[in-house]
Amino acid sequence: MDECKEWKATTDLLQTPVLGIEIVNASGCSACNFVSIRSRTVLNHLKTAHTLAEDAKLLDCHAQLVFMSNLRSYWKVADNSQPEETNDEGLLALQKFSLELKKLAEEDRPRSTGIN
Repeated sequence: MDECKEWKATTDLLQTPVLGIEIVNASGCSACNFVSIRSRTVLNHLKTAHTLAEDAKLLDCHAQLVFMSNLRSYWKVADNSQPEETNDEGLLALQKFSLELKKLAEEDRPRSTGIN
């Protein structure tokens, strides 16, 4: 899980979309990597996270919902990107994280052996 959090913190733009995940129209912050499918959410972010002097603006962009857990986030997708199955860095990372999450789920599952 730590590797997932680290990857999330260091990845602000997916150069290639993750295969099999829908690309949606979204809004983003010009001053940081905050993204949402709701422009009102980004406008609220601009008011609370950035001062007016910072010149942060609402931007239209494309995004993908990458995680469905407490790491749930939208990531901006490069507009000029075309998914290539042979060079999909996001897919490889998600496959690795999926294996880690399955291991964690196995560890958390109660064992039935020895219980009557």
